[in-house]
Amino acid sequence: MILLYLLVCFFTSTYQKQVVNIGVLVDPDPNQGLRRTVDYAVKYANRNILIPSGIELTAVYPRHSLDGDIHIVSTVFDFLQQGVVGVIGPGDSDGVRLVNGILSSMQIPHIAPQATDPYLNSSSKFPYLIRLTPPDDLLNRVLIDVFRKFNWKNCAILTSANNYGTYGEQGLRWFLLHAFKEGWDILALEQHGTPDDPRKLNVTEQLLNIKNSDARIIIMFTVIKYAPFIFREAYDANLLGKGYAWILIDGAGDLDFVYQQSLPQGYPLYLRGLLSIRPISEEGAKFRSFEEQWHLDSVRRQPFDSQFTDAVLLIAEALKDAKLNRMDLTPTTLSPGLDHSQYINQKWKQGNILREFILNQKLDGLTRYIEFSNVTYIPKNLEFGIYSIQFSNNQRSKVGYWTQEKGLKMTSNITWLGKNTGQLYDLPQTLAGRKYRIVTIHSPPFIIRDEKPDGQKFKGYLVDLLNLLAADLDFEYELYEVADKNWGNKLMNGQWTGLIQDVMTNKADFAVADLTVTKSREEAVRFSKAYFRAGMALAMQLQQEEKTLFYWLNPLAANVWIAMFGVCVTCALIMCFYSKYSPMSYEVDQEDEITFTFYNCLWFMVASFMQQGPDDGSPRCLSARLIAIVWWITCILIITLYSATLTANLTVNSMKKPINSIYDLTKQDRYTYGTVGNTSYQSMFQNTTYMEYEKVNEKLKFVDNSDTAYRRISEENFIFIWDTPLLDYERRKRDCSFERLSNEFGYSQYASAFPRNNATMEHVAHLFDKAILGYDEKKTLKLTWQAWLDRAGSCSKGSAQSSESNRYISLHDLSGLFLLIGAIILSSFIAFFCENIYYSVKDKKQKKAANIKLAVKNRWQLLMEKSQKERAVKTANATTSPHCSLEEMQSVRLRFAVKLREASVEQQRIEELEQQNQLHSHLRNSEKMSILRPDCH
Repeated sequence: MILLYLLVCFFTSTYQKQVVNIGVLVDPDPNQGLRRTVDYAVKYANRNILIPSGIELTAVYPRHSLDGDIHIVSTVFDFLQQGVVGVIGPGDSDGVRLVNGILSSMQIPHIAPQATDPYLNSSSKFPYLIRLTPPDDLLNRVLIDVFRKFNWKNCAILTSANNYGTYGEQGLRWFLLHAFKEGWDILALEQHGTPDDPRKLNVTEQLLNIKNSDARIIIMFTVIKYAPFIFREAYDANLLGKGYAWILIDGAGDLDFVYQQSLPQGYPLYLRGLLSIRPISEEGAKFRSFEEQWHLDSVRRQPFDSQFTDAVLLIAEALKDAKLNRMDLTPTTLSPGLDHSQYINQKWKQGNILREFILNQKLDGLTRYIEFSNVTYIPKNLEFGIYSIQFSNNQRSKVGYWTQEKGLKMTSNITWLGKNTGQLYDLPQTLAGRKYRIVTIHSPPFIIRDEKPDGQKFKGYLVDLLNLLAADLDFEYELYEVADKNWGNKLMNGQWTGLIQDVMTNKADFAVADLTVTKSREEAVRFSKAYFRAGMALAMQLQQEEKTLFYWLNPLAANVWIAMFGVCVTCALIMCFYSKYSPMSYEVDQEDEITFTFYNCLWFMVASFMQQGPDDGSPRCLSARLIAIVWWITCILIITLYSATLTANLTVNSMKKPINSIYDLTKQDRYTYGTVGNTSYQSMFQNTTYMEYEKVNEKLKFVDNSDTAYRRISEENFIFIWDTPLLDYERRKRDCSFERLSNEFGYSQYASAFPRNNATMEHVAHLFDKAILGYDEKKTLKLTWQAWLDRAGSCSKGSAQSSESNRYISLHDLSGLFLLIGAIILSSFIAFFCENIYYSVKDKKQKKAANIKLAVKNRWQLLMEKSQKERAVKTANATTSPHCSLEEMQSVRLRFAVKLREASVEQQRIEELEQQNQLHSHLRNSEKMSILRPDCH
């Protein structure tokens, strides 16, 4: 390879070098920094790249200024007349579109170092356009990811009122569309003037609008030369202090080219913490060597100088490869004097090949490592840098980056303006210095009209809440009452009344009242988070309770009394059975008399229920005692529940009401009913599609105000439909002179109303939302409301509750108890069975029976005989009265003795037969064994 390189150098030095021109659309002033940058790049290319190819690259510049489209077009045709193989520039996207239309038609490669318009992404529309800067759609994605990273949803945008500024708004259209989709708010979109002399710039009005919008995140998309003067005015307007963030994008992010060269000390102190987003442009392998040379040559750096240098180097590398491939680099030269329309058909046939050589380059230039995409003709692996001006060294440092593959990655923490190292909010967290005019309506206890000498006109629950909000958010307010005394109702002509009208017409900044949130109102105003949740209820005259003679039976339902009687009899029968037949009750060979008869067992149950205790002792066997336990548990629970319910019914003044819910209103004619007119309730009943509410609406009456309704309740059979909290407050205040039924319906929410499409008031509503949620979590709202209820007093007559509080104990309430009873009774049967098995095994061990089966049988027979004996004794005692003679008594006893002897003989005979059967069975088994084993002797 070295030998080949020397041979190429020898032959190229023998022949005359070929001069190749490239057009560069920059300021023609030789002393202008960007032109000097391009000159140095051309010189570098000729010395380090093009020597082996025998090519000498020459840059052709405009003959005049590039102000206006006509000058740009004429300059391009001037380049074509001089014969150029490619064109670099201009800087703006509009100029690139204009120039590329000519160059693509003539197949001249065109490199745009600065163009960012995503419209230029189409390689089919701009086939000879090659770009070095990421398009704005990627910049929008970076900006969106930054907003997501810091959880921002509100901002202001400042651009310049020229083609750059207008295009700046268009360049942010993906960000704006995403903001609309996500519900983000652009609180201010301002454009400033563009004087030729930036010192004459005045942005006072624009900055004031941004400040009044309450935006804390400000995006600046403007020409870089205006940036220092904008920042100076922003500093004077207190927009560069703690709590703010300025994000500079596109050209506005190149602050180094303004401050680092114009001010020896670098950035002003008030810019520390500024954030900028710009493509990576200074991380290529050749950047440091070029920067040193620029410094030695006193070349003043300009924005995008690295991109223009890379453009020159790309063309030089492509020309070298084309020359080595023996490509004819003689461009098409247009003859002067021809009409411009005649130039279009004169194409450079080699332009297509040179374009491919450029796109195939892999250059480690000044900006980055460059490798082109064959689809969009822009570099692959584009990367954006996130930069911040550091407080420590007053230098711009990289704090993060963004790539298409990895997205946004922050490499270090950011210290924002004013040395703010904490969370940066997109909206102010207080309303310091603000005073608001608030409309309300008299509605105790929420708002109470209270004329006082000190000027305080209102008090109430919501006034306390407003005072709390004003203290926490640091604002002042003025309350006034709505003129038409209405909450807000939509008329047939579409106009609104009351509070809603005052908010919509901006007569008031917002409304604070017990204002119900409805669908129609939600379409007209923006509601805050609800500070009260309530339903509707019915209020009626206090009813008197009617008691019957058997009122004391009410605590238990009739089926419970019947069930208790059944359990008592059942338990007595089971206890009698266990006491009589359980082996643990007595030994069968003893002459004990069975005392737990059914009569005694039933008396045992009744005495236990009355808590008097039985006088006949307790059962001996475990199974019977289990029955006693379950009955005692039942007695304890029933007596406790009965006592508690009876006490409550005697204490609480409750009764069965003729009306228990709104559905009962249409089923009676005794009461009339109604609500306050021109309220959300009137609209609800009139516009409902619910059949039950439609029936209610047929006879619904409307009153002027709530005081009228309370008066009608006391004077006539009138039922008032109103908010539950208002009814509870008035009921206490009026010493419970009426009753509020507990069955609520139609639940609703109270909230403040703010105007729609008002960014400033939207922010106030947002702060109200956060504060109200905090009060709700801390129970502040609940405690404040309870305090106002307590101020209303208490009821000396007792509270009239719903008839549901006078409820008896039903059978369902005691279902668990009856399940327990059943389980213990089942356990007692198991215990009874185990007792008989135990004593049968005991009899077998004592050799009273040959096996367990026989023992069980014998024991039951003896129990039966003992029962017969007891009956016989009772019969004898019954027949032996004081009037019987001695002979008759001896005769009865003789007959009884004979019967006992016969029973004993019969039992003995049965046992002998059982023994014989066992002996025969044993002999048969022995014979079978001898047959099976004949060898045994």
